[in-house]
Amino acid sequence: MQTDILIVGGGAGGLAAAINAKRASARLNVVLAEAQPRTGKKLLATGNGRCNIMNAEAAPERYAGDAHFIAPALDYYKAEHEAFWHEAGVPLMLEDEGRVYPRANQSNAVLDALRLRLRELGALETTGFECARLQKTKVGFKAVSSAGDEILCRRLILATGGCAGKGLGENESFIKLLSPFGHTFSPTYPALTYFKTDRRLISGLKGVRMKGEVSLYNGGVHLQSEKGEILFRDEGVSGIAVMQLSLKAAPLIVRDTHLSLMLRPLEDANELGRRMSLYKSRPLRELFTGCLNRMLALNLIKLAGIAPEKKACELSQAEALKLNALLTSWQLPVTGTGGYSEAQVMLGGARTNEFCAESLESRIVPGLYAAGEMLDVTGPCGGYNLEWAWASGMLAGRKAAESL
Repeated sequence: MQTDILIVGGGAGGLAAAINAKRASARLNVVLAEAQPRTGKKLLATGNGRCNIMNAEAAPERYAGDAHFIAPALDYYKAEHEAFWHEAGVPLMLEDEGRVYPRANQSNAVLDALRLRLRELGALETTGFECARLQKTKVGFKAVSSAGDEILCRRLILATGGCAGKGLGENESFIKLLSPFGHTFSPTYPALTYFKTDRRLISGLKGVRMKGEVSLYNGGVHLQSEKGEILFRDEGVSGIAVMQLSLKAAPLIVRDTHLSLMLRPLEDANELGRRMSLYKSRPLRELFTGCLNRMLALNLIKLAGIAPEKKACELSQAEALKLNALLTSWQLPVTGTGGYSEAQVMLGGARTNEFCAESLESRIVPGLYAAGEMLDVTGPCGGYNLEWAWASGMLAGRKAAESL
């Protein structure tokens, strides 16, 4: 097979690249090659199946990576995204914290619309093409699949994704494909994932959800704090607030790292004293009824070394201080993270200084472009990573087309 532009990887970035290449130049032949049986498999899982398409508050400084590199793609996307989604037939709606979703409220509706748009523009979609190696030719590139199939192209866009995910097409093929050309990589880690901690400290709390504030410390130094949902698991803690912190914690290899939890159902640090005065005759196991999950309250009382049947009025000052410390700054040593199988995205990737920010073309290999998660750009929860996929894919697709 021979084509003008070949996009390797049929995720969000690859779909955006293919569509935008055809938008830029309808005369060009564009092929989108995906290793999985169908394109966009990971896209279906985003936003809990609702597809958090983008974030209205996205800005280069919100991402982990070189802000100067990130800016041109985000600026281009902000200027073009309304037309892109309108032409694809996907109306958008804005929700809390800048999160933008499709009005259909379904990821599969977004994927169906993009694939339909791809076909209408005349791009070819091929699946089951697992790119095993790339070769430079006199006029472009040759992509060879693991089955021996070949695709010749004049311009090549890599959008293969990264290592994060669980059966959603995760891979590290970007290393295998780029390394022979001389590209190098920042260390990679699982990000937007949960933290493992001592199971004994969270015994019986699996499934408990609450609002709170979580702070990350390493070597006694405060790194970052996040407010939001906290979710307890069998072997650790998750939830959006916790996952956001994993962007900072991933490179630390959890050495001398701990989380500090402030339980937000309590109004402030004096809540314990107020409740002890108001409900003097209550046993401690019932003191927090109405403001704190029963199992969570009981767990903290036991960690404080206090008998749950002890009445509030019988608490010593030392016991009250110990319990209050757990309620306002519960220390959970970090023993690990959920790993790539539980991570939403990969931190690290292909070094961005080896690509041109204005086009995403390789500075080492002219005619080769990159987009999406495989680049060393990672955003927080809330649509930032999908926005980077669309933005980088759209920019790479347009610039590749304009170069022909």
